[in-house]
Amino acid sequence: MTATLRQFAMGSDAHEHSRRTGHGQWMNPAGQADLASIIIPTFNRSSLLDEALASAAAQRYRPLEIIVVDDGSTDDTAAVVNHWRELLADDSQVIVRYFPQSNSGVSSARNRGLIESRGDFIQFLDSDDILNPEKLSLHIACLKRNPQCGYVFSDWMRFAEPIQWEPISVKDAAEMDSAELYCSPRVRWTMVGMYRRKAVYEAGPYCEDMVTGEDKEFNLRVLLATARVVYLPGNLFASRDHSSGRITDSHNVGQNRLLFAVALHRRMTESAIAQGRLNNARLVNSLAKGLTGVVVDALEGGRGDLAYEAIELCRKMPIGMGRRVRLAIYQILSLLPQGVFPRLWRAWLKIRRAIFEIPKRGLRRVGHGWRAGKPNS
Repeated sequence: MTATLRQFAMGSDAHEHSRRTGHGQWMNPAGQADLASIIIPTFNRSSLLDEALASAAAQRYRPLEIIVVDDGSTDDTAAVVNHWRELLADDSQVIVRYFPQSNSGVSSARNRGLIESRGDFIQFLDSDDILNPEKLSLHIACLKRNPQCGYVFSDWMRFAEPIQWEPISVKDAAEMDSAELYCSPRVRWTMVGMYRRKAVYEAGPYCEDMVTGEDKEFNLRVLLATARVVYLPGNLFASRDHSSGRITDSHNVGQNRLLFAVALHRRMTESAIAQGRLNNARLVNSLAKGLTGVVVDALEGGRGDLAYEAIELCRKMPIGMGRRVRLAIYQILSLLPQGVFPRLWRAWLKIRRAIFEIPKRGLRRVGHGWRAGKPNS
């Protein structure tokens, strides 16, 4: 592709990405070299935000900008941010930036943070969670060692008092094909990783119309935008369980879990189709496996309509004959009266469990087969 065509393509992408945000714009593809941007969306969490900002300020890495996007808070969030501005005023290598907006949801807040960000490296942090003080230093070191990689990630743990962070070395980092992680729960949360700006720009904004699963859908597009990633073993992020208000309406999610699950998989399937990536067998397998799970959940929940929608999404992909037959069976079962499928499914699981547990209950291995009885003592 010539330089002119490349610029045109980037301009077209920028226009499309801008159209998909409620802000009417998208992030600048050019970032400041070596600068890391920590983006913190928040809503009425001032008591927890203080600890999140403390963990951001405690990062060993510099230069650093901390971007707080206030999604319509009515508490003293602004005062907490100003407090940290004052505390860090003497550190010339860190700046705290504050952007209030009307309540629009976590995806809108993260997009606003990306639009305002200036760093070559992007780190997300929810305002109720904590980062390991070494996270930015370690992850940026991994990305610099692997310039062909657009994303690095590690493990996470539940928040506990006091937090005990184990030593981690970049020597343990391993580069891998991003296809190994399509739809993987290991990269479900945005906080586990760090993103190179180029990968985020090309992936595009968070889907602002998604109530839940937006981070999983976003990370799939990031993985589609970069062929290689880095995995660094060890916990570099702690998630907190609490009863405070969340940007995502957890009650609404619970009531509409199946509806949102279908919407998530529809969006991921559409992204794969738009990228022209359905020739990738691992991607297709990951998407089809997830969709098949949604079909079963929908049938168990008595939502044959959602099961049918998930089946049709799966059929849009080049899946194998075995899965097509399986989906056809599920479609027939969806026509049964409500409550029949759950009983049949539980019976099948019981039979399958019994079959696979037979060797443990009295069969012994003989060559390539099994024989009843106990092994000779």
